[in-house]
Amino acid sequence: MTDALLSAGVERCRRRGYEVHHPEDGGEPPGVAEPAAAVDPPFGPPRALALEPLAEADPTTVLSRLWTNQEHDRGTVFLVPDERVAAAVESLLAEPVGAADGDADGRVFHAGPDRVPLAEGGYAAVPTGTDLVWRETNEPLPESFGEAEPGKSGDADGEPGDGERGTDDDSESPETASSAESTTRLELNADGEPLAVLAGVDALDCPPRERFPYCYERDADKRIRVRDYAGRPVETFGGVAAMRDGGFRPVPAPLVPEHMLAGDPTEWWEVVAVE
Repeated sequence: MTDALLSAGVERCRRRGYEVHHPEDGGEPPGVAEPAAAVDPPFGPPRALALEPLAEADPTTVLSRLWTNQEHDRGTVFLVPDERVAAAVESLLAEPVGAADGDADGRVFHAGPDRVPLAEGGYAAVPTGTDLVWRETNEPLPESFGEAEPGKSGDADGEPGDGERGTDDDSESPETASSAESTTRLELNADGEPLAVLAGVDALDCPPRERFPYCYERDADKRIRVRDYAGRPVETFGGVAAMRDGGFRPVPAPLVPEHMLAGDPTEWWEVVAVE
Protein backbone atom coordinates (compact mmCIF):
# COMPACT_ATOMS: atom_id res chain seq x y z
CA MET A 1 0.00 0.00 0.00
CA THR A 2 2.78 2.42 0.88
CA ASP A 3 4.40 2.12 -2.55
CA ALA A 4 1.08 2.78 -4.31
CA LEU A 5 0.36 5.85 -2.17
CA LEU A 6 3.87 7.19 -2.70
CA SER A 7 3.70 6.65 -6.47
CA ALA A 8 0.45 8.58 -6.67
CA GLY A 9 2.01 11.43 -4.68
CA VAL A 10 5.08 11.51 -6.90
CA GLU A 11 2.94 11.69 -10.06
CA ARG A 12 0.78 14.46 -8.60
CA CYS A 13 3.79 16.60 -7.63
CA ARG A 14 5.51 16.12 -10.99
CA ARG A 15 2.37 17.31 -12.77
CA ARG A 16 2.65 20.50 -10.74
CA GLY A 17 6.25 21.09 -11.79
CA TYR A 18 8.13 19.56 -8.86
CA GLU A 19 11.19 17.36 -9.06
CA VAL A 20 10.93 14.37 -6.74
CA HIS A 21 13.80 12.47 -5.16
CA HIS A 22 13.99 9.69 -2.58
CA PRO A 23 16.44 9.34 0.34
CA GLU A 24 19.24 6.97 -0.63
CA ASP A 25 19.22 5.33 2.80
CA GLY A 26 15.51 4.65 2.69
CA GLY A 27 14.90 7.11 5.52
CA GLU A 28 12.06 9.51 6.22
CA PRO A 29 10.30 11.03 4.45
CA PRO A 30 10.23 8.45 1.62
CA GLY A 31 9.87 11.17 -1.00
CA VAL A 32 10.72 14.89 -1.20
CA ALA A 33 9.35 17.13 -3.96
CA GLU A 34 11.56 20.14 -4.72
CA PRO A 35 10.06 23.15 -6.54
CA ALA A 36 11.53 23.80 -9.98
CA ALA A 37 11.65 27.18 -11.75
CA ALA A 38 7.89 27.32 -12.25
CA VAL A 39 5.62 25.28 -10.01
CA ASP A 40 1.97 25.23 -9.02
CA PRO A 41 2.05 24.81 -5.21
CA PRO A 42 -0.89 22.76 -3.90
CA PHE A 43 -0.86 24.87 -0.74
CA GLY A 44 1.19 27.67 0.77
CA PRO A 45 4.21 29.26 -0.94
CA PRO A 46 6.61 27.31 -3.19
CA ARG A 47 8.72 25.14 -0.89
CA ALA A 48 9.91 21.56 -0.63
CA LEU A 49 7.14 19.05 0.07
CA ALA A 50 7.51 15.84 2.06
CA LEU A 51 5.44 12.94 0.73
CA GLU A 52 4.08 11.03 3.73
CA PRO A 53 2.04 7.84 3.07
CA LEU A 54 -0.32 7.01 5.95
CA ALA A 55 -2.43 3.90 6.40
CA GLU A 56 -4.24 5.42 9.40
CA ALA A 57 -4.53 8.85 11.01
CA ASP A 58 -2.59 8.13 14.19
CA PRO A 59 -2.32 11.46 16.09
CA THR A 60 1.29 10.90 17.16
CA THR A 61 2.39 10.07 13.62
CA VAL A 62 0.49 12.93 11.97
CA LEU A 63 1.65 15.63 14.39
CA SER A 64 5.26 14.42 14.62
CA ARG A 65 5.69 14.22 10.84
CA LEU A 66 4.13 17.64 10.36
CA TRP A 67 6.42 19.03 13.06
CA THR A 68 9.57 17.38 11.66
CA ASN A 69 8.88 18.65 8.15
CA GLN A 70 8.07 22.13 9.40
CA GLU A 71 11.39 22.15 11.26
CA HIS A 72 13.09 21.45 7.92
CA ASP A 73 11.03 24.11 6.10
CA ARG A 74 9.07 21.46 4.23
CA GLY A 75 5.34 21.26 3.67
CA THR A 76 3.67 17.89 4.22
CA VAL A 77 1.51 15.99 1.74
CA PHE A 78 -0.30 13.21 3.60
CA LEU A 79 -1.11 10.39 1.17
CA VAL A 80 -3.94 8.21 2.49
CA PRO A 81 -5.83 5.22 1.06
CA ASP A 82 -9.41 6.53 1.30
CA GLU A 83 -11.72 9.34 2.32
CA ARG A 84 -12.20 7.91 5.80
CA VAL A 85 -8.53 8.35 6.70
CA ALA A 86 -8.46 11.71 4.91
CA ALA A 87 -11.37 12.95 7.01
CA ALA A 88 -9.61 11.78 10.18
CA VAL A 89 -6.43 13.70 9.30
CA GLU A 90 -8.42 16.81 8.43
CA SER A 91 -10.34 16.56 11.70
CA LEU A 92 -7.13 16.23 13.69
CA LEU A 93 -5.60 19.32 12.07
CA ALA A 94 -8.77 21.43 12.21
CA GLU A 95 -9.40 23.81 15.11
CA PRO A 96 -8.51 23.08 17.84
CA VAL A 97 -5.42 21.85 15.99
CA GLY A 98 -4.05 18.54 17.24
CA ALA A 99 -6.61 18.14 20.02
CA ALA A 100 -9.03 15.26 20.49
CA ASP A 101 -11.82 17.71 21.34
CA GLY A 102 -12.38 21.20 22.66
CA ASP A 103 -14.97 23.67 23.84
CA ALA A 104 -15.16 27.04 25.56
CA ASP A 105 -13.69 25.46 28.70
CA GLY A 106 -10.55 24.17 26.99
CA ARG A 107 -9.08 21.33 24.97
CA VAL A 108 -9.00 17.57 25.41
CA PHE A 109 -5.65 16.11 24.32
CA HIS A 110 -4.58 12.90 22.69
CA ALA A 111 -2.22 10.73 24.74
CA GLY A 112 1.25 10.51 23.23
CA PRO A 113 3.98 7.88 23.45
CA ASP A 114 6.15 9.82 25.91
CA ARG A 115 5.98 9.67 29.70
CA VAL A 116 5.82 12.58 32.19
CA PRO A 117 9.29 13.17 33.74
CA LEU A 118 9.35 14.56 37.28
CA ALA A 119 11.56 17.20 38.87
CA GLU A 120 12.86 14.76 41.50
CA GLY A 121 13.69 12.11 38.89
CA GLY A 122 11.67 9.21 37.58
CA TYR A 123 8.27 9.38 35.93
CA ALA A 124 4.67 9.93 36.99
CA ALA A 125 2.50 6.87 37.64
CA VAL A 126 -1.14 6.16 38.50
CA PRO A 127 -3.15 3.06 39.43
CA THR A 128 -4.12 0.76 36.56
CA GLY A 129 -7.70 0.06 35.59
CA THR A 130 -8.75 3.66 34.90
CA ASP A 131 -9.40 5.59 31.69
CA LEU A 132 -7.04 8.58 31.65
CA VAL A 133 -7.89 11.85 29.89
CA TRP A 134 -5.80 15.03 29.77
CA ARG A 135 -7.92 18.18 29.48
CA GLU A 136 -7.69 21.92 30.01
CA THR A 137 -10.21 23.72 32.15
CA ASN A 138 -10.83 27.38 32.95
CA GLU A 139 -11.56 26.51 36.55
CA PRO A 140 -9.08 28.58 38.63
CA LEU A 141 -6.25 26.97 40.52
CA PRO A 142 -6.65 26.76 44.31
CA GLU A 143 -5.09 29.68 46.21
CA SER A 144 -2.77 27.21 47.95
CA PHE A 145 -1.55 25.71 44.68
CA GLY A 146 2.23 25.35 44.68
CA GLU A 147 2.52 25.53 48.46
CA ALA A 148 3.79 22.56 50.44
CA GLU A 149 0.89 20.58 51.86
CA PRO A 150 1.08 18.65 55.14
CA GLY A 151 2.19 15.09 54.46
CA LYS A 152 3.24 15.88 50.89
CA SER A 153 6.76 17.18 51.43
CA GLY A 154 8.42 14.09 52.93
CA ASP A 155 7.76 11.01 55.00
CA ALA A 156 5.68 10.70 58.14
CA ASP A 157 8.43 12.30 60.24
CA GLY A 158 8.79 15.27 57.91
CA GLU A 159 12.06 14.00 56.42
CA PRO A 160 12.61 13.52 52.69
CA GLY A 161 11.38 10.13 51.43
CA ASP A 162 13.81 7.29 50.80
CA GLY A 163 15.89 8.13 47.76
CA GLU A 164 14.72 11.77 47.66
CA ARG A 165 16.72 13.80 45.17
CA GLY A 166 16.51 17.02 47.10
CA THR A 167 18.35 20.28 46.47
CA ASP A 168 19.49 23.25 48.52
CA ASP A 169 18.14 25.62 45.88
CA ASP A 170 15.18 27.49 47.43
CA SER A 171 14.27 29.25 44.18
CA GLU A 172 10.73 29.03 42.91
CA SER A 173 10.00 25.99 40.75
CA PRO A 174 9.00 26.59 37.09
CA GLU A 175 5.55 25.17 37.77
CA THR A 176 4.97 27.39 40.82
CA ALA A 177 6.22 30.44 38.93
CA SER A 178 3.95 29.75 35.97
CA SER A 179 0.86 29.13 38.12
CA ALA A 180 0.51 32.82 38.92
CA GLU A 181 0.17 33.65 35.23
CA SER A 182 -1.83 30.60 34.14
CA THR A 183 -5.38 31.28 32.93
CA THR A 184 -6.23 27.59 32.51
CA ARG A 185 -5.23 24.52 34.38
CA LEU A 186 -4.40 21.08 33.07
CA GLU A 187 -6.12 18.09 34.62
CA LEU A 188 -5.41 14.39 34.36
CA ASN A 189 -8.83 12.85 34.80
CA ALA A 190 -9.39 9.20 35.69
CA ASP A 191 -12.89 7.95 34.97
CA GLY A 192 -14.12 11.56 35.03
CA GLU A 193 -12.45 12.56 38.32
CA PRO A 194 -9.30 14.77 38.60
CA LEU A 195 -6.30 12.63 39.52
CA ALA A 196 -3.62 15.30 39.00
CA VAL A 197 -3.67 19.07 38.41
CA LEU A 198 -0.97 21.21 36.79
CA ALA A 199 -0.71 24.93 36.12
CA GLY A 200 -1.33 24.69 32.38
CA VAL A 201 0.38 22.76 29.59
CA ASP A 202 3.79 24.41 30.11
CA ALA A 203 3.92 22.84 33.61
CA LEU A 204 4.40 19.44 31.93
CA ASP A 205 8.13 20.18 31.81
CA CYS A 206 9.24 18.18 34.88
CA PRO A 207 6.45 18.95 37.37
CA PRO A 208 7.01 18.13 41.07
CA ARG A 209 6.38 14.57 42.20
CA GLU A 210 3.67 15.62 44.65
CA ARG A 211 1.31 16.48 41.79
CA PHE A 212 0.78 12.76 41.03
CA PRO A 213 -0.30 9.85 43.22
CA TYR A 214 2.79 7.78 42.40
CA CYS A 215 6.09 7.83 40.56
CA TYR A 216 8.55 5.18 39.46
CA GLU A 217 12.21 4.94 38.53
CA ARG A 218 14.76 2.25 37.78
CA ASP A 219 17.16 1.54 40.64
CA ALA A 220 20.84 0.67 40.33
CA ASP A 221 19.93 -3.03 40.34
CA LYS A 222 17.73 -2.40 37.23
CA ARG A 223 14.54 -3.08 39.18
CA ILE A 224 11.69 -0.56 39.11
CA ARG A 225 10.73 1.08 42.37
CA VAL A 226 7.32 2.73 42.79
CA ARG A 227 7.02 5.57 45.30
CA ASP A 228 4.10 7.65 46.52
CA TYR A 229 3.72 11.41 46.07
CA ALA A 230 6.03 12.06 49.05
CA GLY A 231 8.80 9.77 47.82
CA ARG A 232 8.07 6.89 50.18
CA PRO A 233 8.73 3.41 48.72
CA VAL A 234 5.58 1.49 47.83
CA GLU A 235 6.66 -1.57 45.82
CA THR A 236 9.51 -2.89 43.67
CA PHE A 237 9.07 -4.75 40.38
CA GLY A 238 11.28 -6.56 37.88
CA GLY A 239 10.13 -4.41 34.95
CA VAL A 240 7.41 -2.17 33.55
CA ALA A 241 5.20 -5.13 32.58
CA ALA A 242 5.40 -6.46 36.12
CA MET A 243 4.64 -2.98 37.44
CA ARG A 244 1.47 -2.87 35.33
CA ASP A 245 0.48 -6.33 36.56
CA GLY A 246 1.09 -5.09 40.09
CA GLY A 247 -1.42 -2.25 39.75
CA PHE A 248 0.61 0.76 38.54
CA ARG A 249 1.01 2.30 35.09
CA PRO A 250 3.09 5.13 33.58
CA VAL A 251 1.27 8.38 32.86
CA PRO A 252 1.30 9.09 29.09
CA ALA A 253 2.20 12.69 28.31
CA PRO A 254 -0.45 14.54 26.28
CA LEU A 255 0.25 15.68 22.73
CA VAL A 256 0.27 19.48 23.06
CA PRO A 257 0.21 21.09 19.58
CA GLU A 258 2.02 24.31 20.56
CA HIS A 259 4.89 22.21 21.90
CA MET A 260 5.23 20.54 18.48
CA LEU A 261 4.10 23.03 15.83
CA ALA A 262 5.21 26.60 15.16
CA GLY A 263 2.38 29.07 14.67
CA ASP A 264 -0.59 28.36 12.41
CA PRO A 265 0.11 25.14 10.45
CA THR A 266 -2.70 25.78 7.92
CA GLU A 267 -0.35 26.45 4.98
CA TRP A 268 2.00 23.60 5.84
CA TRP A 269 -0.02 20.54 4.87
CA GLU A 270 -2.61 18.88 2.64
CA VAL A 271 -4.15 15.42 2.59
CA VAL A 272 -4.75 13.45 -0.60
CA ALA A 273 -6.98 10.38 -0.73
CA VAL A 274 -5.59 7.90 -3.26
CA GLU A 275 -8.56 5.67 -4.06
